[in-house]
Amino acid sequence: MTGCPLEEKISEMHILKRDGQGIAALAMVMVDNPMCPATGHRICNDCMKACIYQKQDPVNIPQIETRVLTDVLSLPWGVEIYDLLTRWNPLRQQQWAMKPYNGLKVMIAGMGPAGFTLAHHLLLEGFAVVGFDGLKIEPLPNQLITEPIYQFDSLVESLDQRLMAGFGGVAEYGITVRWDKNFLKLIYLSLLRKPYFQVFGSTRFGGTITVDDAWEMGFDHFVIAVGAGLPKALSIPGSLAPGMRQANDFLMALQLGNAAKTNSLTNLQVCLPAVIIGGGLTGVDTATEVQAYYITQVDKTLARYETLVEQQGEEAVLKQLDAASIEILEEFLVHGRAVRKERERAQATNEQPNFIKLIHQWGGVTIVYRRTIQESPAYINNHEELQKAFEEGIYYLEALEPASVDLNQFGHAEALVCHRRLRKNSDEWQTTQEEVRLPARAIFVATGTQPNTAYEFEHRGTFIRVGLQYQHYEDTDGELAVAHGVAHCKDAHFGPFTSYQKNDRRVSLIGDTHPVFHGNVVKAIASGMRTYPKILTLLKEKLGRSGHEEEYQTFANHIAHLFKAEIAHIQRRTKNVVELTIQAPLAAKHFQPGQFYRLQNYETFAPQINHTTLQMEPLALIAAEVNRPLGTLKFIVIEKGASAKLCKLLQVGEPVSLMGPTGVRAKIASKHETVLIMGNQLSLALLHTYGAALRHAGNRVIYVGHFKTKEEVYCQDTIEQSADLIIWITETGEPVSPVRPEDYSVTSDDCLAVLVQYATGKLHAEKNQPEIPLSDIDRIYLISDTHILRRFQEARNTYLKEWLVKKPRVHGSVYSTMQCMLKGVCAQCLQWQVDPKTGKRTKAVFACSWPDQPLELIDFDNIEERQIQNRLQEHLSNLWVDHLLTRLPEL
Repeated sequence: MTGCPLEEKISEMHILKRDGQGIAALAMVMVDNPMCPATGHRICNDCMKACIYQKQDPVNIPQIETRVLTDVLSLPWGVEIYDLLTRWNPLRQQQWAMKPYNGLKVMIAGMGPAGFTLAHHLLLEGFAVVGFDGLKIEPLPNQLITEPIYQFDSLVESLDQRLMAGFGGVAEYGITVRWDKNFLKLIYLSLLRKPYFQVFGSTRFGGTITVDDAWEMGFDHFVIAVGAGLPKALSIPGSLAPGMRQANDFLMALQLGNAAKTNSLTNLQVCLPAVIIGGGLTGVDTATEVQAYYITQVDKTLARYETLVEQQGEEAVLKQLDAASIEILEEFLVHGRAVRKERERAQATNEQPNFIKLIHQWGGVTIVYRRTIQESPAYINNHEELQKAFEEGIYYLEALEPASVDLNQFGHAEALVCHRRLRKNSDEWQTTQEEVRLPARAIFVATGTQPNTAYEFEHRGTFIRVGLQYQHYEDTDGELAVAHGVAHCKDAHFGPFTSYQKNDRRVSLIGDTHPVFHGNVVKAIASGMRTYPKILTLLKEKLGRSGHEEEYQTFANHIAHLFKAEIAHIQRRTKNVVELTIQAPLAAKHFQPGQFYRLQNYETFAPQINHTTLQMEPLALIAAEVNRPLGTLKFIVIEKGASAKLCKLLQVGEPVSLMGPTGVRAKIASKHETVLIMGNQLSLALLHTYGAALRHAGNRVIYVGHFKTKEEVYCQDTIEQSADLIIWITETGEPVSPVRPEDYSVTSDDCLAVLVQYATGKLHAEKNQPEIPLSDIDRIYLISDTHILRRFQEARNTYLKEWLVKKPRVHGSVYSTMQCMLKGVCAQCLQWQVDPKTGKRTKAVFACSWPDQPLELIDFDNIEERQIQNRLQEHLSNLWVDHLLTRLPEL
């Protein structure tokens, strides 16, 4: 162990605190660690691991550090004392006071611990800093920024009810309530109070913003601080069945999605017993949070179920639920009543409720690791968290290798089958064939992540990669040199720069993106602290400048305009469709047909009804129209599900979280092609932009739209402009009335049969030959449910084969459940692909990164499995929102 990555002056802190110099002790901590609210107790313990008393009981330095901070914060004006020390600290030899604005500007992608630490140091050096993050970042009340705060307690929120601000990256969503996240609010506030700092959420690096954009906006340097990504899927039989998900998915839904709150509408369905696969801190955090969340979940389910039954009757509530969901609901209700009874017992005896006893009765929560506990990353890096987990009743099983997932009669996870492992020698293990079957109706995979280098895959040639990591360099007198042999994070030549040197500009990488600083919060903070001097050296020839306030205000206003996203117009188009027009200049700038966006409302502005916050889960929406000069986008929201129904509550002028574009742009051929687009109501939005772009490039477009009724077609005139030929299909009622002579309209519940009729000239009595034969088709896009995708895959190889003579490439929409939509951070959208020859699963891909996949590679069964992960909760939330909206008769 190398000790504290920040090289805090620990002994000096102890002496000052011992002598009663509390503020001086905090000032000493902040010499090297001004972001100390983000470190300390339950976060880092590199210092403990390196303590000279290691063979006895090491001094709990992180706890002392946090106590030094909290003792000052508890003083009158304690927040202001901390804030002052971030701007003026006479104990520092460098940066003892903020320097005046120097006119230089730095953009930082990622507002986690690395990003916000570097932002702080650059602000002290006189830079203007703009930080952005892909997560939704809630605004803070302006009063907190402009007015002094007398008591820290006025900032503090209950950890189970606090506003999930989104600021802090992994510190916000990845670390559980073992750490007081009110400290994040303190850091967020201290940065917002600095006059040359701006921060924006819902901005994806590589989608909303590119490196070239930064130079166009006037920035002098760019920093990548996007953290880790790409959680690893577990390639075993039964993987990703209902009940199995990535730990990152669970933690993000729990923390950022507010699932842990009783007033939340976020759907996160978890059954017991639960098993967590992985020996790192993410696995430990997941285990403890699953226990706590399960109590909240069954409690909330029981309360809402009772209200709904009282209002609508049991039959109406249970209607449309499948047998698996009814069985789960019955179990949740039994467990919810047990929780209620335990609370009543505890209240009567003036005790704390003993929920651990109940959790154990229901199967408990178990961590499974492939080696010994002493070899686990959690034990090596922060053994305290394991100790706390055991105190909370978590089980731990060593030397087990996951082999398969057993499914019950409904196809849901029932057990995790493992193979026992034996140690052959000190470094080598052998996996045996001895099976250990662990009951597991919820399985969480926490087996590590890969570096987040998605930008290079989208914008190839920007950075040099070595394997899955960016190559890192030192800059010496304007020349880049590869940083070889960097042993640890204290190495003076750790190499903070990427290979980028276009027009003699540089791009830095810090935090988890940098291999030397990967792994924990304090290393990420150290990367920011150790990188800013290198940036100063890089820009030394420009540092003598003096910035002008008027110039900065013009710049800041322009940046705020570019990054904004607010409702410009809202219009109901049909009974189940609402059209939203959102002004979001940056989000509109890089849109390409085929890409999509993530839409949420802010919790800060969300209305509350009957103790429920009407905050949406993230919605994946295709832009139906983009106006780049005006910076506006139009979205079609189909009111299916609780969150979609909340869109009608949005108000003109209301800020919203709009992240994107994300996904992959659809191919637009430069040569003349014939493209068939076939889909349901959801396909209309794609056709708006993609069909028009195809025709503009000289291609022909056939559109086959299949709908329940003609009322679902809300934009016939604009659709006609996006396709050369349209076949309107409605299942029931009156057919759509074609305007153009080349179009068709039929009533049928079989869209593929209609396609055959078209191919044979039998769709219309007066048209013996199709205007555009299917034999001309070069590519096909299907935007529909898995039933249609599955049938088309069969048909293309059988009865449609004789007409599809060009063997067109067929892509199908893989619209899995999605959460972050940042291309591999939460992994909720993981989907298996199959070998088209054998049908066996090959690899798991992120559907938000690749939403339209070759049809022959799609695992249709897995799409359906992933879509029912939260079926029961989604059903109840839908009914609950309908119940709440009845209290708003004007809607």
